Amino acid sequence: MTDPESFSPYILVADDNSLEARAAANAALQIAQNQNLAIQGLYVVEEALALDTYANYHAELPGFSIPGNGSDREPSSRAELLRWFENQGRLALCWLETACTEAGVPVTTKMLAGGVSELLLRDAAQARMLAIGRRGHGHKDGLKPLGYNFRKIAHHAHVPMLVGGKKSPSLHRLLLAYHGRAHAKDALAWTAQLQRDLAAEVIVLGVCEEAEPGQCGLSMEEIEDSLAHSALASYRFVTGHNRPADEMAAVAAANNVDLIILGRYRHSALVEWLVGSTVDRLLRKTSLPVLIA
Repeated sequence: MTDPESFSPYILVADDNSLEARAAANAALQIAQNQNLAIQGLYVVEEALALDTYANYHAELPGFSIPGNGSDREPSSRAELLRWFENQGRLALCWLETACTEAGVPVTTKMLAGGVSELLLRDAAQARMLAIGRRGHGHKDGLKPLGYNFRKIAHHAHVPMLVGGKKSPSLHRLLLAYHGRAHAKDALAWTAQLQRDLAAEVIVLGVCEEAEPGQCGLSMEEIEDSLAHSALASYRFVTGHNRPADEMAAVAAANNVDLIILGRYRHSALVEWLVGSTVDRLLRKTSLPVLIA
């Protein structure tokens, strides 16, 4: 298990100027304020889009090249297209710097060119947390809730991921989805830490994880016993009987939850299952920020 106190004292915020990325940044700011953390903002100019003659870059540049928006001319060169991406990056990072200054949170920002997932994973390696949108501009009208880069990062990130949605609430009520098994311990530790830092109310949803087909890993009594010996100061325990993602979304909506917290798997095959199933389904059903610890 990784202790929240064991990471470096900053949160890496990946800002692509999208609504979801800003929601992630807003949640990260609240955590940073209360844990005395800094924010490191990063915008990546994806070279594959900026330099590939045949790449479809239009969706990733809202406000620069959308037909009917008064800016629908094509760039005259790849150098100009690169400048368009850099301009968007400056807007994104300027917004983040302003938000951090207003919140009294130290901030540094930088813009890099290269592969989005590779650069984010590199810079996130020493961070306490990675705050990221669930989809880029190019995926905003797609049927899948998760963008390509998000999926790739989720497979390989070894730090908690704070995933933004369409809402940026104040973090006063937390929902922890907990099944008591080893890979849920990080989520429990983060929930206890955030409860102390944010003076937040905690609701724990006991979920049944199948260890074998048709068999629950731990009973609800065992899950409750694990919680009773945890660092949570207080909590309300509820149970569900449907698919975990459905229960998380339903309980969060019924209880005006501000942040959903759940554990992640470390083994690559299990990460594939998690991102392709539980998280994917959850993010399709809720617009709230989600912390995957």
